[in-house]
Amino acid sequence: MLIYQKFLSRLYIKKIILLFVALEMFFVGFDLLKNLKKLPDSANLQILYTVNKFLEFISFTIPLTLIFALLLAMLQIIKSNELVTLYSLGVSKKEVSKPFIYIATAITFFYIALNTLPYFTQSHETATNIRKRGTISSVSSSIFIKSGNDYAYIEKLDPRNKSGTDMKIFKTDGVRLVELIEAKKGKFVQDHWELEEITLYKIPKITAENITKSKLEVKSYQSKGVLYGFTPRIIDTLFQTSPKLTIQDSFSAITLLGNEGLKTDKIRAGLYMMTVFPLFAPLVVFGLFFLFPAQHRGANLSLFTTLVIFGTLVIWGVFFTLTKIASNGALSPEAGIILPIVLLAVASFIIYRKYR
Repeated sequence: MLIYQKFLSRLYIKKIILLFVALEMFFVGFDLLKNLKKLPDSANLQILYTVNKFLEFISFTIPLTLIFALLLAMLQIIKSNELVTLYSLGVSKKEVSKPFIYIATAITFFYIALNTLPYFTQSHETATNIRKRGTISSVSSSIFIKSGNDYAYIEKLDPRNKSGTDMKIFKTDGVRLVELIEAKKGKFVQDHWELEEITLYKIPKITAENITKSKLEVKSYQSKGVLYGFTPRIIDTLFQTSPKLTIQDSFSAITLLGNEGLKTDKIRAGLYMMTVFPLFAPLVVFGLFFLFPAQHRGANLSLFTTLVIFGTLVIWGVFFTLTKIASNGALSPEAGIILPIVLLAVASFIIYRKYR
């Protein structure tokens, strides 16, 4: 790495750390001021709440941090004439932009990778449970799902402990009920549910010829595997208004629901928000860099800074609103999330071609 690239990289990273800490402290501090009286008295739960709110707000602070850090770094080297000095030495805009674009992209991909961790993706849910229930986990009740020709009812589901109680499996041949499985409890193991303390009722097919001989068969088992692929988190998410899965669970949920012929709009929207929407920041950094003037003389930096801040907040607000509309199912996830990012990429490329 060349000396000027090291200098620009250190400068940009310093601004990122400064802004990230400031924004996180602001959002978390404001939330604590608003909800402190609602939190349980336990110091451990209060700390867990603070940590989870910190993680939750990362999705808001990261894109704004990367963009505004670029603004601060560029203003500093423009006012000190360091930028025009680099250009006078023969360094092109493209070469100067690389440290900013590479760092913004690397941090964005790191954030995307965090969405593969269950603890990170469930931070909002955990913080909400602590504030409302005084516990880190929640229990869903009265869940009814379909798997192939089978149907399952779970009286109580604990996604965090991957367990359920009072479970019933209704097996059909596509037309009629052929088996009923009742289990007092079940545990998700590897890729399926392992039911315990089972009572199986085998229902015969009654016809005019065997009506006098047909009888209900009742058997008991210690354990039995059912519902392959339906993880507790996927089941729980299907009954939430705002699904929040990890990236890998999102792919599994889309496959399972697609096989059942069910809508996957909300799951796809959640997946795109974790993988596509974060690209907003590096794309804006890419396009914005080439709009900066080389020197402060003859340039109204105050007006330029105001327009950048205002424009960034407006565009980010519009994009974020579209993602929420897509998450609620009112708009196709591809139209509400992917299309705006593609248009932003095109706009950034046009700016690059014009001002490079």
